[in-house]
Amino acid sequence: MHFISAIQTMFVGEWRMREALRLAWPASIAASITPLLGSADVWALGRSERPLDIAAVGLAAVIFSLVYWTFGFIRMSVAGLTAQAAGAGDEEEMRAALMRGVAIAAAIGLAIVLLQRPVAALSFPLLRLGSEASDATITSARAYFEIRIWGAPFALATYAVLGWLTARGRTDYLMAASLFITGLNIALDWHFVLNLGFGAKGVASGTLIAEIAGFAVAAVFAARIMAREGGFSLPEWTRVFDPARIGATLDVNRDIFIRTLLLASAYAWFVQRSGAFGDVTLAANQTLLQLFLFTGLALDGAAIAAETLVGRAVGARNLAAYDIAFKTTMAIAVAGAILFTLLYAAFGDAAIALLTPEGAIRTDAIRYLPWVIISPLIVALGFQLDGVFIGATRAREMRDAMIVTALVFFPVTILLARAFDNHGLWLAFTIYFVLRGATLAIYLPRIRRSVSNSGPDSLGET
Repeated sequence: MHFISAIQTMFVGEWRMREALRLAWPASIAASITPLLGSADVWALGRSERPLDIAAVGLAAVIFSLVYWTFGFIRMSVAGLTAQAAGAGDEEEMRAALMRGVAIAAAIGLAIVLLQRPVAALSFPLLRLGSEASDATITSARAYFEIRIWGAPFALATYAVLGWLTARGRTDYLMAASLFITGLNIALDWHFVLNLGFGAKGVASGTLIAEIAGFAVAAVFAARIMAREGGFSLPEWTRVFDPARIGATLDVNRDIFIRTLLLASAYAWFVQRSGAFGDVTLAANQTLLQLFLFTGLALDGAAIAAETLVGRAVGARNLAAYDIAFKTTMAIAVAGAILFTLLYAAFGDAAIALLTPEGAIRTDAIRYLPWVIISPLIVALGFQLDGVFIGATRAREMRDAMIVTALVFFPVTILLARAFDNHGLWLAFTIYFVLRGATLAIYLPRIRRSVSNSGPDSLGET
């Protein structure tokens, strides 16, 4: 009897690993494509007549990173709530979760467009505070901002749809949409920047068009899933806007909003502090940040798989399924972190050479490359645990962990940058990600206890 149970556990675990890999590899490609948009911008500008526009785009892109990452709770909440509805077998609620997410995203995006002047009036003085960035760089940054801001409703609505595709287990659609957006953006960079010489304005125009087209493609994929799963029909509006369900969604969104605002602020603070060392170091750090983000987001594939598998396990109240989901996706994340560390150690110089023109920017970037080489091992735990907590919709714990991390990070940045210049800035950034993973790990046992206390512990139930 014990032998049969062991065989059952082994084969279910093997199936779960295959399922995790099936979800993770397209999600990894999709996630790693995202920073390639920034890398394509850097590459095009580095080969144009306006290479220092790299600094301008990096500075202005901080605003969008701060805004979009802050509202990244839209994707996360839609993914977590949809996955739990899938675990409970509630198709109508899965569709309602999508509609709520898109409605919230569109409303927020429209508000951002309408408030673009006060956003700019607040953001650019803060970015210039203590910075050595030139007036020409700030002017180009403002031009970039004034064009790209119009894509906010589409970019945020796309977040909602992509979160829904993830929870439905269609990370292949997620990958296809991301590849389309990236390919279009690269083509537009080539045309607007290299052919027409528009510099930062060209980069912004290409990104705007890609964001609009990307939403259309993601929406088509969502419609195809609906058509195959019971026919294309939208849920009753009374269910979509049910006060109790909206309240539950807003509770999750509020806490993830605070968490993501602090996370985005850390990135923004890093770029802003980079400006204190001048245009060249700012451009070098922007180049390295593309590699840094590429690593984290490529590893995010395992986290996205965790969102889906953990969410389903929690929705089904299945402790054994939760344990298997956690172990298999964590194993994938660790393997990916080791692989990326080896790749950066071997090919980091070549990646920088591809992204930057020969000269001061490239030299500075190579000087600080070791921080990027070790980054996969540093960020893996935090990124992976994000996926677990999102799937379990444990937003309050994510918020509290990030508050503790931020309280340490911001003062440490000032002290270390003052003592060790840009190396100190990168050291503080590294400490930040170590703390991010450690604080989440402290709260991790709560998820398992909640599943254990609320439902079955059976490999046969999913």
